[in-house]
Amino acid sequence: MGQKLEKVDSSSLESTFAKSLSLRYGVALTGGIACGKSSVSRLLQARGFEIICADSIAHCVLEECAGVLVGTFGKGIVESNGPITINRKALGEIVFSDPAKRTLLESITHPRIYAQIIAKACMLEARKKWYFLDIPLFFESGGRARYGVDMVVCVSAREDLQLARLMQRNTLTLEQAKARIQSQMPLGQKLAQSDIVIDNSSTLPALEAKVDSMLRELAMRIKA
Repeated sequence: MGQKLEKVDSSSLESTFAKSLSLRYGVALTGGIACGKSSVSRLLQARGFEIICADSIAHCVLEECAGVLVGTFGKGIVESNGPITINRKALGEIVFSDPAKRTLLESITHPRIYAQIIAKACMLEARKKWYFLDIPLFFESGGRARYGVDMVVCVSAREDLQLARLMQRNTLTLEQAKARIQSQMPLGQKLAQSDIVIDNSSTLPALEAKVDSMLRELAMRIKA
């Protein structure tokens, strides 16, 4: 884990993929933090759709880059026991309070995350079946132009619910939760750039109904 990784040239990745990248069967799934993208992903999986989860890929990339990250951000981001494992909460406290350090983290991890997302997507394209790319920072990291998708679904929720969910899920203070939300593109801007919006401010049964409605709308738009 402590081995130094070769630097990934993001511009090289862009030139490799972006010029001709077109994910005909891919649909982007994004939204605000703690709005419920994971819940929507689970419902889509239950309905037989393949999901490419950027967060899961990111967790693996953190471990792949552990040595570089410790050298960059210090030993305080390492779990106390066992082999080198990144403490994501400790790392988050550093980068979400310092935009420059967040940009530095993204420069290390995002090229690798992007490469793995596109590699998985290209494999799924061969099946000629619709699938979803669950990418929380879809718009922040380049949007349609970078990922080669036409359709974007955005999950939203009221800000008070976002804060409550984030504080409970990540054991954050109110100020820490606000900082996480403010570190992303404003939700309203994401909604304005999306094709379909799912509001997850209610119950799970209501969310299920909205997911089914979204799939029907998506099918009609694709046929048109």
